[in-house]
Amino acid sequence: GPLCVTNYENPGSRTNILFDVLEAAGADAGYPITKDTNGYQQEGFGPFDMTIDQRSGTRCSAAAAYLRPALKNPEQPIDLFTNTLVRRILFDDESSRDGKAPRAIGVECEDLSSGEVFEVHAAKEVILSMGAVGSPQTLQVSGVGDRAALERAGVKGIVHHNPLVGSNLQDHLEVYLQYLCTQPVSLYPVAAWTLRHFHERVAVGLEWFLRGTGVCASNQFETGAFIRSDAGIKHPDIQYHFIPGCVVGQLDFLPHHGFQIHVGTLRPTSRGSVTIDSADPKVAPLIDPNFLDTDKDVEDMRKAVRLADEIIQQPAFATYKGKRLAPDAEMDVLSSSKASDEAIDGWVRESSHSAYHLSCTCAMGKVTDSSGRVLGIDNLRVVDASIMPSMTSGNLNAPTIMLAEKIADDILGRRLASEEEDWYVHPEWETKQR
Repeated sequence: GPLCVTNYENPGSRTNILFDVLEAAGADAGYPITKDTNGYQQEGFGPFDMTIDQRSGTRCSAAAAYLRPALKNPEQPIDLFTNTLVRRILFDDESSRDGKAPRAIGVECEDLSSGEVFEVHAAKEVILSMGAVGSPQTLQVSGVGDRAALERAGVKGIVHHNPLVGSNLQDHLEVYLQYLCTQPVSLYPVAAWTLRHFHERVAVGLEWFLRGTGVCASNQFETGAFIRSDAGIKHPDIQYHFIPGCVVGQLDFLPHHGFQIHVGTLRPTSRGSVTIDSADPKVAPLIDPNFLDTDKDVEDMRKAVRLADEIIQQPAFATYKGKRLAPDAEMDVLSSSKASDEAIDGWVRESSHSAYHLSCTCAMGKVTDSSGRVLGIDNLRVVDASIMPSMTSGNLNAPTIMLAEKIADDILGRRLASEEEDWYVHPEWETKQR
């Protein structure tokens, strides 16, 4: 398809030696090496795919891969409204009066620059692609959702009662294990906002501007891992991202040479919700991720943290591993004592954050069907990560694009033959964790 994907498959080809060290540490710990975590064998340590266009060294977003080329097609002109808010979905009053299912006929929009409110009418269907927060919010302010909740929020005119709209919110939770690096090989000189090493920052910037290569042409998640947390689990339920630097939040690098491993479980059992508190679409909805609501989720995160620290203790990291910064070096991570369990659980609650994989709030079978059509409504679809019934065991960007590709085929009446693909299962998964 048009989505550009690349990876640094072979050790020695990557932009930082620490990516190779992580892979070697995984092998030291007894985990398999896989060349394609999105192919036959997800389980193991190896290169991660990145949606980067190697021709320019830039990210290949959905806009770059699909929207911008479509805007250039004179045979199928597209009107693109920017800085515009969809206020609500418009429905045909006649269908409800005749006792038929409500029929979507368009959307009411607001130009946020001028304040002008206008309508756009659909020749065939209305398609919401507003994400796991925006899609359920727009359905709810339009009168599609739990009747009692919508009335409390001040919505006038309930179009269709479905209490499951906005429920079933799922997201991946992450914590960062951070370590100082004893060798001057991390991203620190070029990534931290400091005047020191200014010439190095200029050099890598110029390489990217002129050639589209180098450190700036990578998302700096070049290797990682998918592993199983315990014996008896058939396919990976833990994902590790790795970055050769230490960051605070998402953007600010600590002024030290270091590295960090992002620890997250893949199939949490806790469920959250997205609920409107006002009929005004400009008022943000109430987003309750409900992280760590179940004992299993707490236990799984604890296992994931311990297994991650064990990897960093492997011989491959011996020349690079310095003091652990997070969690605090004094915390006993590896022992299975009650005190250690409580310390890890407390640190996870204080330090964890969203992996930005919000999904499942308009889930298939609950709010939509398998083609994204909203149940109980005609001419209305949702096509985004909100319609996943459960999260994928990994990142959501490419799976969401795949989902949209398949529904686009359905809308256009294209029927592609299904194919059965085999996938790797550890031969002793029932009795061994690795």
